[in-house]
Amino acid sequence: MLIVFIILNIISIIFCQNNTTFNQNIKIALLLPDKNPNTILWQGYQNSAAAAVQAWYLAQENYTNLRGINISFEIILDDCIISETIGDLREIIVTKNISAIFGPPCSETCTQSSYLAVYYNLPMYLFGTSMFTDMSDISVFSTIMQVMPSYSDSALGLAEILTRFEWNQVSLIYMNSLPNLSRCFAFAIQLDYQLSNFYQNIDVVYKRMLTSFEHDVLENIVKAINEVSRINIICIDEIDILRSVMLAFFDNGMNKSDYVYINVDADMDGYINQEGKNAMKDYNITPDGRDKDAYSMYDLMYHYQFSQVNSLPGKYNDLRTNMKKYMKEWPFYCYEECEQYNVSSVYAPYLHDTAYIYYSALSKALDLYGNQLNFYDIVNDGKLIANMSIDFYVGATGAFQIDKNLLRNSVLSFSNYIDNGENVSRRVLVKVYNNIRVELETLYTNEKDTIWATRNGIKPLSVPLCGFLNENCQKSFIENYPILFGAIIFVSILIIILIILIISYMHYLKIKEEEKSNNVWKVRFHTLTKYSDFKGASSLILSRRSVNSASSDQSKIAFHDKTDGRHQLFVLNNIPVVGRVHNCYYIFSKKDMAYIRNIIMVDSENINKLVGFCLDGPTLLSLWNYCSRGCLIDIITNDNLNINIDGFFVYSLIKDIVEGLYVIHNSAIEYHGNLSSKNCLVDERWQVKLSDYGFPFLRCLEEPKSAREQLWTAPELLRNKELRPNKSSDIYSLAIVMADLVNKNISFENSDVQKEADEIIYLLKNKNSESTRPSLNPAIEDINGNLLHLIRDMWAEDPSRRPKINVIRKLIKDMNETKSKNLMDHMYDLLENYAASLEEDIQHRTKELMEEKKKADLLLSRMLPKAVAEKLKLGQPIVPEHFDSVTIFFSDVVSFTTLASKCTALQVVDLMNGLYTIFDSTISEHDVYKVETIGDGYLCVSGLPERNGKRHIAEIASLSLELIKRIPEFEIAHLPNEKIRIRVGINSGPCVAGVVGLTMPRYCLFGDTVNTASRMESNGKPSHIHMSKEAHELIKNVGGFVTKLRGEVLIKGKGVMETYWLLGKQGEPLLNVHE
Repeated sequence: MLIVFIILNIISIIFCQNNTTFNQNIKIALLLPDKNPNTILWQGYQNSAAAAVQAWYLAQENYTNLRGINISFEIILDDCIISETIGDLREIIVTKNISAIFGPPCSETCTQSSYLAVYYNLPMYLFGTSMFTDMSDISVFSTIMQVMPSYSDSALGLAEILTRFEWNQVSLIYMNSLPNLSRCFAFAIQLDYQLSNFYQNIDVVYKRMLTSFEHDVLENIVKAINEVSRINIICIDEIDILRSVMLAFFDNGMNKSDYVYINVDADMDGYINQEGKNAMKDYNITPDGRDKDAYSMYDLMYHYQFSQVNSLPGKYNDLRTNMKKYMKEWPFYCYEECEQYNVSSVYAPYLHDTAYIYYSALSKALDLYGNQLNFYDIVNDGKLIANMSIDFYVGATGAFQIDKNLLRNSVLSFSNYIDNGENVSRRVLVKVYNNIRVELETLYTNEKDTIWATRNGIKPLSVPLCGFLNENCQKSFIENYPILFGAIIFVSILIIILIILIISYMHYLKIKEEEKSNNVWKVRFHTLTKYSDFKGASSLILSRRSVNSASSDQSKIAFHDKTDGRHQLFVLNNIPVVGRVHNCYYIFSKKDMAYIRNIIMVDSENINKLVGFCLDGPTLLSLWNYCSRGCLIDIITNDNLNINIDGFFVYSLIKDIVEGLYVIHNSAIEYHGNLSSKNCLVDERWQVKLSDYGFPFLRCLEEPKSAREQLWTAPELLRNKELRPNKSSDIYSLAIVMADLVNKNISFENSDVQKEADEIIYLLKNKNSESTRPSLNPAIEDINGNLLHLIRDMWAEDPSRRPKINVIRKLIKDMNETKSKNLMDHMYDLLENYAASLEEDIQHRTKELMEEKKKADLLLSRMLPKAVAEKLKLGQPIVPEHFDSVTIFFSDVVSFTTLASKCTALQVVDLMNGLYTIFDSTISEHDVYKVETIGDGYLCVSGLPERNGKRHIAEIASLSLELIKRIPEFEIAHLPNEKIRIRVGINSGPCVAGVVGLTMPRYCLFGDTVNTASRMESNGKPSHIHMSKEAHELIKNVGGFVTKLRGEVLIKGKGVMETYWLLGKQGEPLLNVHE
């Protein structure tokens, strides 16, 4: 009995612990439309509701803690009407104790319903066309879960596909289906959003929403697409319309392998086409017989849809085909109303998965909190249930993930069509996470035999190589012009032959050019004349210092003979050159000749130019320019040199040596290899030039240098005879040369090393020879101390520690406090000061010259017209010019001879000067040009050199009247009782004017008009203005003047002429005229 009692207690305890899951009731609100046939087809009550029950059965199989729970459904048949849906939903929430809500599936009602569910903290699970509404904001929709994939994910995934395959120029055509089921329209909006905001590299070059499906409309659309795109995105809900569109592509030749058609299947069902149908098959009663053409387009099409991969086996088809049976069972018992629906709605499988997610979340919540909370506290906590929904599921619509935003992460497939479109072969799985991250899973290994198999294994290009209209690949020229092509081939062969000949000739010319270049440096021995045998030797003014340098008797080292026999002085083309003897036999290779040509091309004022080589003499000679002042040793050891060697002098020499070595190190020569004080030559301008550089292929064959010559050689070269000279060894040699200049003595002579040359070389070969260096005892007071430190760095034992030539060059430049360039700068400074003084003097003289020029120009302008004067100054010829109408003025002083007899010559000059001053001042007030004065005669003209129309007669008339009035006012200082009177003659007509004479050019007038004006004056009367008939007619036309007929007068050379007196201007006092 005790055992039975214990067992009963244990059973009682177990029952009490699990009393929360037994005999509990849950009410679920199920919102579905039931009236609109189109809506029912996709998500109606009659063909969808039982999916929630089938999910409950599956959940009870998988979750044992659900088997003791009873569920019931409160059905709301809302038919997508907002007011009815919200009212009914609130009523059952308040009155029926609802625990969860499935639906509504309509996009029109889901937002308001969601707000209501969140308010009452109820979990709401959406499916169907509610996917058109954005529910991604978890802060607002905290209890709302969406099981439908999103078109935003679909668009994002397709954008990644386009990017993966480098398809960046696409077209998009789509149709807008029923208002509440506009799947392709929604997809197009999302694709446009994704491309414009996150994939700007992909350009939608053509976009069209199909509203008419007539043949002509489709023809125009595909033609427009063909001109701009090869990658075409198509989203069309109706398979018959899709077939028409694809045949339109076919009919316009867009059925080649470079065309891509991505068929976006946007209905989210589990079928490739409509259920049980092939999209390219004609199902009309009278078929058009074009199924074969339509099927062929499958080879160019890719199927893109929401994938149901890894779904529950058989579950999708079970729901689709057995829904009518399930609707007749508990709890709906729908018979007559549901009988007509043989298959479920399209979104019924999604309702199944929606319900299953809720049941699964409920089970997990009960497992976690069943021992802590009351059953209904768990069931009615919408946020808790919603959070429990975040998980991975395998449902009727595939394997999928519910993310933290309570949204389904979409999985899509990009597939090839196979079996004439009856099936597809998945190539890429597109997994979208949180509508942000996309993962492309490639399901093939060899793309040529899979995804591109129908395209000969070649991936289509976004833009064809030949362009969209084949504009880049025109018809073959051979096909267009076979005869011309044959002629071109023939001509091409001739051209090729010609090119070969040209290349051969150019190669021949190159060889000749090299031979010619080599002849530049090849000097024949017979063209050389020994300096001692040259007849004009004295005229060359050669300094003997370069050949016979004075020896130093006080030398610590026995350097007695400065001429080593390796240099000879020659004259080449009357120019002295130095021949360097190379005691070896050598045949130059092409490489050596190219090296010589490169050396000859090196040009610097601090490099002694190589003249060439003499190859046909007794010995091999290299010829160099001669420098008249010898080498550095000749300079620093010559006590008779009449120059002051100061710090600046030494600095200038060192600077030139450094500049020369800098050029060598940065040229084809690369390194000197033989630098010493003997090879630093000085020309007549006191400029140092480095000589005897380069040619390593000759030096290796020559006899070894003497111990004296090796004093400038780097220690590492002395120790290893196989080691060739280099830039670092040049730096060491440069340091010894600089020490020679600083000490004003030959290397090691002024040194603490009291040894002969061969002993010094022995010490240098020792690896510990750092101390074996010349002593730096500057013989010049103003040597820069930094120079001594630099020399010590340059002869460092370790070659890697020696500074580079560019560093040395910079340091040497920085040591020049005066910033002078070379030795000649001292003279240049003086010359610059002198030049400045000269410039100031020139400016002063130029100013004076300009003043005089102004005076000359003024005088010239008074002698000649300004335009004529300018031409004369420019040296241009003065061409005589004809004037059609001018007026000429002649005047003469009455009884001038009698008056002049009463005056001295000077008084006559004063008289005429005063008189003509009045004339000149009066003329300046009129447009009149003074031609000349001859004694007491005065000639002027108006109308030339500047034409003034008919105004010239008025100008001369006004001038004449003013002179007649002003002359009586003129007083003769030495004859106060005498009065001046003049006669004036005027004539108008044509005239020629020009400059006559070279020595004293004059501007003269020619023509009968001039003679007539002179006759008018000579036949006139004192204080009268006599004018010809021509002048009278002209002044009459002008008007404003008063004239009087004089009558006929006998004029010399002209005969009888009718003449007139000019009396004055109208309205002014007139002249008294006496006949």
